[in-house]
Amino acid sequence: MTDYVLVGGGAFAREIHDWFAPGLPEGDRFVGYLDDGDQPMAAFGRDLPQLGDTQGFERSPHQRLVMAVGDPAGKAALAERLGGAEAFASLIHPRAWVSASAKLGRGAMIGPFTDVSADSRAGDFVTLNAYSSLGHDVTVGDFVTLSGYVDLTGGVTVGARSFFGSGARVLPGVSIGADCKVGAGAVVVRRVGDGATLYAAPARRL
Repeated sequence: MTDYVLVGGGAFAREIHDWFAPGLPEGDRFVGYLDDGDQPMAAFGRDLPQLGDTQGFERSPHQRLVMAVGDPAGKAALAERLGGAEAFASLIHPRAWVSASAKLGRGAMIGPFTDVSADSRAGDFVTLNAYSSLGHDVTVGDFVTLSGYVDLTGGVTVGARSFFGSGARVLPGVSIGADCKVGAGAVVVRRVGDGATLYAAPARRL
């Protein structure tokens, strides 16, 4: 039996709860959430208590944490604060498709209708929101977040802590550096270095 504790109490935490709670193995359950603010999930009809904040929480041996934060820098800070990847579960939705040759890091959050294709690689704490995809031979660094309907096509490389808005696309073989932000609907057609903010189609720097 595993008790899952959501790290975060916002809208993304509600999405994760609703995606995964109905399909957990018998005896497993979500028991509450951690949040450094005041985001009462009960106000949205979720019967989950706030167990405290992320500063002083002490995890019991039968509890696993679930990263419910989309911001890459926020994920990195919380993972370090709460004990690293060993403290966190990876959750893969039953309606996701993950190739047998793909490799996912720890603390991954793989939403419904996602596609992780042949020989792709994802680091720790990667978030793939609904309908996003990693094409064949894609490599994604730690703490990367893909919003819904993002498409990283074959051979793409993405550095750590980068974020992709809904519907963004990266063309085959293109490399994107660390700490980049790719806006919703952007289409990245050429190599981009670290720290870039991109928007539009074809994508250009902000």
